[in-house]
Amino acid sequence: MRFIGRLIWLLITLTAVTVAMLFATSNTEMVTIKLWPFANVFTLSLWILVLGTLAVGALIGGGLVWMSLIAAKARNWRLTRQLSKAEMRASKAEKQLLDADTEDNSPDVNLAAIPKKLPAS
Repeated sequence: MRFIGRLIWLLITLTAVTVAMLFATSNTEMVTIKLWPFANVFTLSLWILVLGTLAVGALIGGGLVWMSLIAAKARNWRLTRQLSKAEMRASKAEKQLLDADTEDNSPDVNLAAIPKKLPAS
């Protein structure tokens, strides 16, 4: 199953690289970019602009996913600690209950012998 997943990943990667190469060779025109607050003018090939924009977007998106993963792991660690503490409290309570049962020297009381209603006075 892992082999199939890697094979699919390899096919997707090769397809994406092939499409990027075809795009780069087909779009060699020069474009001029002017950013409003700056006086500079940039002249780049169209393929550099488009693929660069895609790369920056992928990095930003990957960073956002990575940050959400860190938040999920932190929550998992916190909940694991809480569960560990709860398990320790439960085992301590079970031990106390077991100790209380073994130390109980009171005679057994037959609850069936106790009248349900008190006699009226």
